[in-house]
Amino acid sequence: MSEKFCIFCGKEPKNKNLEHVIPQWLIRMAGVEKKTVFAPHPNLGRNISFMHFSFPACTECNSKYSKMEAAVKPVLERVLAGQSINGADASLLMDWFDKVRIGLWLSNMFYDPVLKHNVHPHYHIDYGVAKKDRLLSIQKLNLEEGKNKGIYCGGTMTHLFNYCPTAFTMLINDYYFFNASTHNLVSPRVGFPKVVNACPLNDITGVMEIDVVENERKKVVNPIVQNFIPNSESITFYQPIYRDFLSPKDDLPISNYVREHSYDTAKGLGGVFWQKGFVQKAKYLQKNEKISMKLKPAALPNLEADVLGFQNAVQSKTVFNTVETNFGVRMNQMALKFLEKQK
Repeated sequence: MSEKFCIFCGKEPKNKNLEHVIPQWLIRMAGVEKKTVFAPHPNLGRNISFMHFSFPACTECNSKYSKMEAAVKPVLERVLAGQSINGADASLLMDWFDKVRIGLWLSNMFYDPVLKHNVHPHYHIDYGVAKKDRLLSIQKLNLEEGKNKGIYCGGTMTHLFNYCPTAFTMLINDYYFFNASTHNLVSPRVGFPKVVNACPLNDITGVMEIDVVENERKKVVNPIVQNFIPNSESITFYQPIYRDFLSPKDDLPISNYVREHSYDTAKGLGGVFWQKGFVQKAKYLQKNEKISMKLKPAALPNLEADVLGFQNAVQSKTVFNTVETNFGVRMNQMALKFLEKQK
């Protein structure tokens, strides 16, 4: 891997420019132009301003993802305003959270050469968007007047995230987002094909051989993600992705159920299922079907404990673990016990 790599494609940047992992339009929307990012990178010894939190990119790659940014901006604005969005909007929003999550993970490599050497990133934003099952849970927080402006990302500095960037949280003004993506996160409990075996073929490239089977269960079963209970006032979106893990020589028969609950079978893009709170069973959301994002404000949660528990819940669904990810889970468990004692 190049010492200076494009955050999108991983190659040496062509006609290099800079990509803001937290986009400038969001920085301005949240009024944090003059503030520093959510956490200092330990090897820097200083904080970084939001407006300077940027990384190398190819001009062509950056231009490609600028179109995504332009499309997602009005969707996120409608969410933050409590207005309606449709299934296609929710899918696009999850594309954007994939991009941000992987971008934050790669930013750790830029600021920590030792971590970069140990992890040796196998993929970049291009590979991380819409490639695995994902969820996005959204809740509105009841914050004190005047204290609802800002951006905070949780869980991006944990050992587990550094070695398996599957889950993080993001606070934008008074809205709290849980985002996660990994194989088998959603598919097994919404009736989609599931991974049953995974074996690494190459430790350098990260290529894995994966066996996939059709799911006999053609229905939604609560909870969709075991060990993760959405807030009672939240709306959670779930989306199964089923094409990325198929090799060119194989083809997985697409059942009528999967076909009827997909947005794009050629791309393996399952449709979005949505759930209000936790008691209500998740329902399929048609691509053009709208739902209201008007949410009742909930009390501010324990941000640190929430993200640690969330990461461990998601990690329990992954199909491949390493010594480092198992160690990360144990570190999260130790931190959770410490936080519990501090109450």
